[in-house]
Amino acid sequence: MSDRLCNCCSHLLVCSEKLNSFYNEHFIPNGWKLSYRTLSEGVSLLLTGRCKECYGELEERILLTDLLSGDELLRTIYDAMWKAFPYDKKLDSGDYYGPSEARSAFYRSRDRWKTFRRDREFLRLFHDYDRNQARLWLDKIHPDRAYTEVLRDTGGSLFCAVLKLAEENGDFEKARPILDYVLPSEHEGYGSSSKGDELTAYEFDFVPIVNFGCEGIYLDCYLKGKFDESGRHTLRVGTLKTLERSLEAAKIMAELGGALLYQENQYVNKNIHRFTPQADLERQYRQMMEQEKLKGEMHEG
Repeated sequence: MSDRLCNCCSHLLVCSEKLNSFYNEHFIPNGWKLSYRTLSEGVSLLLTGRCKECYGELEERILLTDLLSGDELLRTIYDAMWKAFPYDKKLDSGDYYGPSEARSAFYRSRDRWKTFRRDREFLRLFHDYDRNQARLWLDKIHPDRAYTEVLRDTGGSLFCAVLKLAEENGDFEKARPILDYVLPSEHEGYGSSSKGDELTAYEFDFVPIVNFGCEGIYLDCYLKGKFDESGRHTLRVGTLKTLERSLEAAKIMAELGGALLYQENQYVNKNIHRFTPQADLERQYRQMMEQEKLKGEMHEG
C-alpha cells in the first residue's frame, strides 16, 4: 500500500491502480520506519525510499497481521523487514528482478546483512519507551551475539530504563499525584535523544536539575561528560513536570531527582558492557582470545 506522494505523483489518488503502477516504476527503497503511538495499537511498518525521477520521499506500507502484541508482534515486524520485497519478483535462486534495478539491488543487499546489523536496524525503529523491550527480545532470540556486538542505549532509552527502575522501587509515590507529564527528549521535539544518538562511552554523569518554568516546576535530566564520540558534552535525555509551584512540590521533585540519580548509577554499572567504547571492547576481546590461547597451550604442554 503506497503511503506517500512525491511531486511526480501528487496528482494521483492514494491507493489507486495508477499510483501502484507509479511506485512499481519509480520507488527506490532505502530503509524502514515504524509508525505507532503504543505497541498495543496501530503499529505500521513502512519501507521508506525515494522517487527515481524527482528524489522526493516515498513510503510503502508493509501489511502486518492485526491484533498482535508482545513477542509475537516483535517477531512479525522483524520477519517482515527481511522478507518483504514489494514491486519485485523473487527467483528460485534468491535473486530479485523488476522494472527498477536500483530497487532489486536494495533487496539483494538487504539479504546479505549479517544478524547483528539486522538487529541494530530493527532496534532503531522503536521509540525510547520501547527500545529496552525490543532489545531484550533480540537478546533472547540471538543469545550468542559476539562480545564486540553491542546493542546500545540511547539517551532517551537510558532515561526510560531509569524511570522503570524508580517506578519498581516505589520512588514515584510522592511525585505521581502532582506530575503533569514524563517524557524522554525524543518525544519533546528536541531531537537530542534521536534514534541515532547511541551511547558509546560511560564517562558521563546523570544530572537531574530542578527549575521553575513558565508553568510549574521541571525536573530536566541531562548526561554531562563523554557519552559518545561526537564531541558533545551535554545531552538532554528527558523531563518530568508538575504544574504546581509550591515549596512542597519543589522538595518532591528534588527528592525524585535524587532517586533517578541513584537508579541511573545502578543501571549503568550493571550494564557497563553496553556503554563501553567500541575500541575498548575490541581490545578486551583480543585479550580474552590471547588468554584462551595461552590456557590451551598450557593444557597441551
